Amino acid sequence: MHFALIVSAFAAIVLSAPTSCPSGPIIQDGGFETGVTPPTSGGPWTVYNFVGASSYALSSPGSTNNGGKYAFYASCFAGPYSSGDSGDTLNQTLTTCAGYNYSITADYKFNSTDSNDCSISVQYPYKTGTGSVTIGSGVGSAGVWYSLGALFQAVSSASPLNIVFSCTNSARNYIYVDNVKVVVYSGSAY
Repeated sequence: MHFALIVSAFAAIVLSAPTSCPSGPIIQDGGFETGVTPPTSGGPWTVYNFVGASSYALSSPGSTNNGGKYAFYASCFAGPYSSGDSGDTLNQTLTTCAGYNYSITADYKFNSTDSNDCSISVQYPYKTGTGSVTIGSGVGSAGVWYSLGALFQAVSSASPLNIVFSCTNSARNYIYVDNVKVVVYSGSAY
């Protein structure tokens, strides 16, 4: 009888062994070097959640922090019929492995730092919810590339990454992002 319990417990452990992690890159075209402007659907990057009269495109050159030829930018403009808010969201589903820790870094810049009414927010999985790093346009100098970073632990093999560009109070700004990198992190994410 004891032998049967041990075998059953062993079988349960074997059956619940973790599956292998997905192979391939964690993020695709993080430097926007394909030169393809992200569509509203169907590409590695998609753009959605338009507020106000916002638009987006690629610009050249990219980040001065080891950037390449292109960077993504959002043109945040409230427009005549909005409440004063503007922005859009750049999204990609990352190929991750549940339980693994990851580091995310990105370069960003604001065309204007006259007010702190605009921001860039990088949103990533955090435990069972969402974590974020948000930088306001009043931090730093206009036209200068800066870097941001965060750590997270994936909860599935498909982790959403959102980069939200936004302005309030009818502020107008061009907000840029480049060199979005996600790599496995060997330390603790918490």
